[in-house]
Amino acid sequence: MDSTLNSDIQYLDRSKTSARPRSVVFANSKGGVGKSTLALMAGLGLATQHPNTRVELIDLDVQKTTSDSLQRFANHRFSVLENDDFFLNSGSPNNGSLINHMGSDFPYSHTEKFIVFDSPAGNEPSRSTFLTHCNVVFVPTSVGDADVFATRKYLAELETLFGKHKTNLEGPPPPVVLLPNMVDSRDEFNELRNAFSEHSVYFGKPLYYSPVFRRAFRADEKDTSVGKLLRHARPYISWLTQLIKHSDTLPQPPTKLFQL
Repeated sequence: MDSTLNSDIQYLDRSKTSARPRSVVFANSKGGVGKSTLALMAGLGLATQHPNTRVELIDLDVQKTTSDSLQRFANHRFSVLENDDFFLNSGSPNNGSLINHMGSDFPYSHTEKFIVFDSPAGNEPSRSTFLTHCNVVFVPTSVGDADVFATRKYLAELETLFGKHKTNLEGPPPPVVLLPNMVDSRDEFNELRNAFSEHSVYFGKPLYYSPVFRRAFRADEKDTSVGKLLRHARPYISWLTQLIKHSDTLPQPPTKLFQL
């Protein structure tokens, strides 16, 4: 992490009871910013790069496109959870059910458990109070004007949500990590960094565009497309999964954009 950007930040312990799963969510009200692809990379990355883990991927889109396409990878350590109790009749998240699930004790002391949420487009923070109970909120965005505009609005709504529920939190609110996604160059990465310079969030490593990401959910022979994606993005996945595993060591709160 580049601590020179915010050298005055104090490091706080966000660690929860070790028996509880660590929960992360990929969220943005804007569609097409890479939430599902990054959730796939995080979930499969945790399961394949860290053998002492168990991973649940929960697709919060009622259409279940992500979960349906990833069921073929399910095994004893990677599960794709579908539960109608996680949704209200309106299609919004059932926050009470999700929070109860996230807080469940995990009895296997020698195995870490992770819950990865893929949040659908159009899901505002005001209807997703379960976000306040996550260990990390990842907000992907690209450099497109529409994505930047929507992401700025989403970050402001997250700040409002955390402010309203401050008294109900066990500790500080979860860290918000902005993920610059599908950028074409270092110039675009710097453009995004400048666009969000006034936001008090963490700014992640860039994920540069490659055609392999277009085929992330393709079910071809021997899943060669997913294999290519995982190999191509291995350094990024390693960084992302390490951040998830050690998110309790992040500084809180940043007073300005903090580059990781």
